Amino acid sequence: MKKHDLTKAVLTALLLASPLAKAESEYPAADFEPVVITQDADLIAEHAKAAKERAATIQAMQAKQEATGSTSAAAASGDQPSSTSAGAKAENPLAENYPLGLIVLGLVGFIFWSNRQTGSKPQPVQQTVAPVSQGAAGETGVARYLKNMSEPAKTAAAETGVARYLKNLSGTAKSSAPLTGVAKYLKNLEGTAR
Repeated sequence: MKKHDLTKAVLTALLLASPLAKAESEYPAADFEPVVITQDADLIAEHAKAAKERAATIQAMQAKQEATGSTSAAAASGDQPSSTSAGAKAENPLAENYPLGLIVLGLVGFIFWSNRQTGSKPQPVQQTVAPVSQGAAGETGVARYLKNMSEPAKTAAAETGVARYLKNLSGTAKSSAPLTGVAKYLKNLEGTAR
């Protein structure tokens, strides 16, 4: 009875405390209001214009390099792609570490797998087989068993302990145990039926 009262009290306390559990104003998204963002055509046009200007400067550099054929122009044009690749690397600094991470994970996996394989090799079990004892005449156990079965006089001497116990138990139960009421009734019933 006390367990039910305790359970009811806990459930009541939880129900009463549930209005107190609410998000506070410090919660980051407590005052979230969705905003619809539309495409700005002017901004898109500015980006397209900037892309065209970049393409024009790259073509001008290439034309200048072809015209002069100097290495300084090659260095200047080489700086331009490297700056864009540096910008890409700055966006994702872990991008250059992915191959290294994959190699490390591969090595760890290989070491784990090789240790597991060496540890799970079954050790050779040396089993000793008991030599088959053959009787004086060179008989096997089956032959002796069949021989004992054919000679009933010897089987009495070769009985196991359980067989002797059951044999003695059944013999003593009939002779020394007092008859119960049901046994007396059945004995009297057999006597009258004859």
